[in-house]
Amino acid sequence: MNIRITVDDAALKRALKDPQLIAGPLKDFLAQSALTVEGQAKQLAPVDTGRLRASITSVLQPTQARVQASVFYAPHVEFGTRPHWPPLAAMQPWAGRHGFPKGRLGAFLVARAIAMRGTRPHPFMRPSAERSLPAIRGFLRDMALAIERRWKR
Repeated sequence: MNIRITVDDAALKRALKDPQLIAGPLKDFLAQSALTVEGQAKQLAPVDTGRLRASITSVLQPTQARVQASVFYAPHVEFGTRPHWPPLAAMQPWAGRHGFPKGRLGAFLVARAIAMRGTRPHPFMRPSAERSLPAIRGFLRDMALAIERRWKR
């Protein structure tokens, strides 16, 4: 999800080119927004071992913030998968934790179900951004007020 801000006032546009004016308020806005989305994503992420939830982090840069889940399977959880044969070795621990027969039989049963139906999506990132929008709008107002106070000095 991207948020774009448009400024129409010519004097404010010129003033906003001064990094001293916007650097602090922008950094605060990005940090607060990213941490809010990150917190929501951690609440919404499905939990089996906790690796997915633990992998959700915020990355701040001077003009943008990104919330990401770094485990390789995060997109498969978020969007689901088409039918495919997953590796049996990867299915054995999951099958054992979820009441399937231990060993290769349980892994085979889970893999066969995935081969037939794929996996259902369990969205957690996109809903976290959507749920965070009211707070982000508030942070945006705070940023605008902070910039305005600095501009009027």
